[in-house]
Formats: sequence, structure tokens, C-alpha cells
Amino acid sequence: MEKKKLANLNSIRKVIQRTQLILIISITILLSIGGAFINLNFNKRTLNQNLQNTAELITRLYSFVQDYPQEELCKYMDSVVQDLSDVDVISIIDLDNIRKYHTHHDLINSEYFGTIPDFASHGNNYYTENNIGPSGPQIRTYSAVYDSYGNYNGFIMTIRLRTSISAVTARILILFFIVTLVAILIEIVISGVLSRRIKKEFLAFTEDFEGTKFLVDSMRANNHDFTNKLHVILGLVQIGQYDKAISYIQNISIIQRETISKVMNSIENPSFAALIVGKIARASECNVKFIINEGTCFRNADITLPSEALVTITGNLIDNALDSMNMDTSKTEKELSLGIYTRPDELLIIVKDTGSGIPDELKYKIFENGFSTKGEGRGIGLYHTKQLITSLGGSITFESQVGIGTCFMVNL
Repeated sequence: MEKKKLANLNSIRKVIQRTQLILIISITILLSIGGAFINLNFNKRTLNQNLQNTAELITRLYSFVQDYPQEELCKYMDSVVQDLSDVDVISIIDLDNIRKYHTHHDLINSEYFGTIPDFASHGNNYYTENNIGPSGPQIRTYSAVYDSYGNYNGFIMTIRLRTSISAVTARILILFFIVTLVAILIEIVISGVLSRRIKKEFLAFTEDFEGTKFLVDSMRANNHDFTNKLHVILGLVQIGQYDKAISYIQNISIIQRETISKVMNSIENPSFAALIVGKIARASECNVKFIINEGTCFRNADITLPSEALVTITGNLIDNALDSMNMDTSKTEKELSLGIYTRPDELLIIVKDTGSGIPDELKYKIFENGFSTKGEGRGIGLYHTKQLITSLGGSITFESQVGIGTCFMVNL
């Protein structure tokens, strides 16, 4: 009788284990396939817009150096290409169809025989299309170049090669495959561990109290964390702290929901808003209180700037503030406040921290290339940030007091 009972229990255990494993693996595979599909479609939709935004930024930068001697122009544009991970080739064509600059230097000063962009028919100084060039199939954005007097002076091609796009797609698929495989392996291991534990519990069931002890212990183990939370809620209710009980239950989800909602309602640019939400999460990990200033508002209609420029400028300033506060271990309360304000043709960004501050003798050095108090290999963030702001016709200033904190202000 006992052997028959044990056999039945083991049979039930195996059925439960197989069913659970099949369900978990199936859901994991479906989620991974869905995630890969959504990610690939999103990348495809945003590729053209991102390439055009980058082309606008490159054209702005080139407008400041188009009269440089060719050797200096070549060095400058090479540095631009190196800093832009989503661009493979930049080609600058003058009015005589001669390449003033090309990422592949052997094509510089050679004649361009490709498509001549028709900006008039597109009604814009920027447009994107599929084409084939010396480097193979590609997506290219044409952008018109004008001299300081407003005269048409040629065009720039900002190019993303199809081979590069395919490589990114392959990496995404490989990443999803690896994540799926690892998740399945972990699930199999966990299932095996749980199966062995359940088997021991079933054996104890046949030896002690006709299964009562197993059921109680199993429920206790599976609900341990949940029980702890119930104890807190029960205690608050018993002492009459009903509001605190409700707050305890809802606090984390409400805070997160309100934070994301506030950012999305205040910032119209999706890439810019996504950056801020990500930095809020990072600040939380660093034990820094992140404050969005009242009145923060970014409207796309007020000012036209490439998303990449907004992300680079604001991201560097926030990272710099977080690094400053992480280095200051004397303060227990750390705060970072961000204010973003637009009105027609003007943008103001304010990033304020409660870090260690900048000594007077170092204030004139902080925008120098390579200068940093954080060790070797640092000191390029603020330098590039100022260079980008200057190229966009803006300015950056700051105020700092040792032991109090620092406030950076960007006007564009």
C-alpha cells in the first residue's frame, strides 16, 4: 500500500515538473521571439530618422570648418566619424562634384559620378534614400551645404552601409538567442533542483504524518517572502496605521509610474525623455535623489536640435554630477536636480548637484581636453560637451562652491 502511494506521488510530481518546464520554456521562447521582432522593427523604423539627425549635426559642425585647409579639414572630419558609432562613411562634395572629404582618403579630390541630390523636389535640405556607392549597398542622407552668405556650396552624404546594418541585426539576433538559451538552461537547472527537493519532501511525506508535514513545509518555503510582507501590512492594520499600510503597498509602483509620467508629459522628444528616465534609475542605484524641477518643459516646436546632441549634452552633465557625488563619501543626503526649459528658438538646461564642488584653482581647467580629478583616461566629457554646445551656437557656464555643490547651465 505504501509503495503504491509513493509511486502515485512520484508520478504526480513528474507530471507537474514536466508541465511546468514546458510552459516556462515555451513562454521564454515566445517572449524572446517577440522581443527580437519588436526590436528589429523599431531599429528599422528609427534608422532613417537617426541617420538624418546625425547628418544635421555633421552639417552644422562642417559649417564651422568648411574653409579650413584640406589637411586640417580631413583631421577634423576624421575625428567626427570616430565619435559617431552609427555612421560608416561621410562624403563631402563641392559644386564641381569633387570630393573635398571622404572617409576613405584615397577618394579625396576624386570626381563624384553618383546621384546628385534634388533638394528642391523634396522641399527640404535633408532627405534619406537607399543607394549603391563605392562601398556597396547603403542608406544615405543627403544634406545641403551653404556658405556664410547663404549660397549653395555642395552637399554632404552621411552613409550607413547595409553590411553594417546587417551586422547589427545579426548581433541583436545572436544576443536574443544567447539570452534565451541561458534562460532555458537556468530554468532546467532550477527545475532539477526543485524536483530533487520535492522528491525529498515526498519521501518525508510517506514517512511522517501522511503528508501533512510536507504540505505545510512546502507552503511555508514557497510563501516566505510574501508572508513577511503580509506581516508588515497586518501589523500596520492592527495598530490602526491604515494610511501607512496603503502607502506601503502602493509606494514603489506609484513613485515609478508618476516619475515616468512626469518625464513623458514634460519632454516631447522620445530619445531625450528615455535618457532622463534611465538617468533617474541610475541615480537611484547610486543612492542619489533625482529631482525634476517644477516648470520643466521641452517642446519640439520651440527649438530644432538633433536628438543626439540633446542626449550627449544632458547625459554628460548628469553623469558628471553623479560621479562628483559618488566621490564625496562625507554626505549622506545627495540630490541632483534637472531643469529643462524651452521657448521659441531658445533652450535652457540646468543640472545642479550636491557634490564636493570645484576648487577655485581648478575652475578654469574643467573644460580642457584630458583634465580630470578622477584618474587617467578621463576628462573628455566636459571638453566634448562644450565643443558641441559651441558648434550649435550656444554657451555653457557653471557656479560651484566647495562642500556645497555645482550647477551647470547650458543656453542654446
